Amino acid sequence: MRLRGRFTLWFAVAALVPIAVAAVVTREVVTRSLREDYRSSRAGVETAIRDAVGRRAEDVQRVVNTLTGQRNALVGGILSDLVKNGGLLDGNARRRIREQEEETREGLGLAVLMVTGAGDEVLSAPHNRSAVGDVDPVPAARARATPGQAFFAFDKLMRSSSLETLLVVEAAKTARESGQQVAVLVGFEIGKGLLDPYRRKDKVDARIVDPTGRVLVRPGPAWNRLANHPPIRVELPGADGKPVAWIEVAVADAGLESLLRQVTMVSGALAIAAIAITVLVGLLVARRMTRDLDRLVDGAHAAARGDLDHRVEASSQDEVGEVAAAFNRMMEEVQGAKERLVIAERIAAWQEIARRLAHEIKNPLTPIQMAMDTLRKTWRKQHPSFGEILEESTQSVLEEADRLKRIVSEFSDFARMPKPDIASCDLNDVVTGALGLYQEAAPLERRLAPDLPPIEADRGQLSQVLRNLVENARDAIASRPDGRIVVATRRGDAGDRVEITVEDNGPGVPAELKERVFTPYFTTKHAHGGTGLGLAIVHRIVSDHGGRIGVVDAATGGARFVVELPLRQDAGTGLRSASASMRVKSV
Repeated sequence: MRLRGRFTLWFAVAALVPIAVAAVVTREVVTRSLREDYRSSRAGVETAIRDAVGRRAEDVQRVVNTLTGQRNALVGGILSDLVKNGGLLDGNARRRIREQEEETREGLGLAVLMVTGAGDEVLSAPHNRSAVGDVDPVPAARARATPGQAFFAFDKLMRSSSLETLLVVEAAKTARESGQQVAVLVGFEIGKGLLDPYRRKDKVDARIVDPTGRVLVRPGPAWNRLANHPPIRVELPGADGKPVAWIEVAVADAGLESLLRQVTMVSGALAIAAIAITVLVGLLVARRMTRDLDRLVDGAHAAARGDLDHRVEASSQDEVGEVAAAFNRMMEEVQGAKERLVIAERIAAWQEIARRLAHEIKNPLTPIQMAMDTLRKTWRKQHPSFGEILEESTQSVLEEADRLKRIVSEFSDFARMPKPDIASCDLNDVVTGALGLYQEAAPLERRLAPDLPPIEADRGQLSQVLRNLVENARDAIASRPDGRIVVATRRGDAGDRVEITVEDNGPGVPAELKERVFTPYFTTKHAHGGTGLGLAIVHRIVSDHGGRIGVVDAATGGARFVVELPLRQDAGTGLRSASASMRVKSV
């Protein structure tokens, strides 16, 4: 992964952690707030219901205390009549009771009103007149057990009713006067009247159930939808303290789960958006930061190609800008060093040329000088075989003169080698034409790849390269009866170049000499008149074509020369620089 990608990734990861934490914390805070609001709402409704029930109980306690007071017209009148009549009620008293009891019940809003006297006889029961005269021990018993305290119980409002019993809040108390006493039991109905003020459409609903789960007061139609969470249960304790029923309240969670999902989705969307923005910003910052680095990379590539005139433009004043400035200074120093090196190498090259040329010329001059001295001595002595000696000496002088001429011609040709005349050509045709001279003179094998693309090259110079390489191979296999030379062509692995290989099964090139075989004037064939310029000329031609040449060990044990040539001359820019130093030496 490139630096820009890594930087963007690190930037995104570094930003992802706080963004994720912020999203999680935000969701958690909102979730807690929503849940707390919901719990507060439930607690508020529960408190209100309990307060309503408590107020109802207080109401019934207040009513029973009022009725048992001496000033109450109904109960006080009953006690007065009992005192006057010795514990009995006459017809006028009962008529007066009937006239007052219903008004009293309705005025107090009671569902149950019962007054019992001696022997638990029911003296007044406006909610169930058929019970008057009956014996009912319940009011007196409750007055004794829980005097004036409210509790919950079931009662039938009418003895003849077939309806289910209704839940009422009851309180019982004894009223006394002059030895007479009555038990008073009163109660309010617990039903819709208690629940309706707290029912809110689509928000709060309530019902009353008994211990068996039977619904005593039905809820509204929204109950099932509202009861997503366990309902609030407010118990209604009986006289023994055990619950006789429960008020169940369902409070809408205001779409709590939906809101939580929305919060989660919004948090996730914001996190994704934040990450996307962070990545975008990271890309922009990385691009800005790596732009100068890319320029440095281009500069390094230019230096590798040998383009020492290239300079890196740095727009920043930071460390990268300092590196760019240092790179430019380095390129200037390398360029200056290269110019000095070129001058030094040229001087060294011409010194080497002079030395080699002097050496090569000196060798033929010695036999020429000796032949001339011999002629002079034999002429002075008038030697009888002077004619024969003259013929032999002049022949030696002529041979050495030809040798001098050939040496001078080779050095002159090498020094004045023309630039390649570039034209499109078929490599296989060039190879076929160059090897035609050796059809019967050397054991050649051709392995030419079909469908090679045309290349841009100097046909004549490539032919000279092949001839020189084949000549070297011929010399290498001269002492082997099974000598063999293989010339092959193929397309390079990268697809932008072609290769020519010349392989022999001779003795090969020693490892210590492989780096020197292309150096001018280096030869291992001094005994055969070699000047050491053959492979140097090959190297220069290949370099001028933007290619490169190398020698490796062949599978057969001999030498294998590999020539790489670009398909187009502009594709060989990078290859020329690889052999720049050798070209300088060969000038």
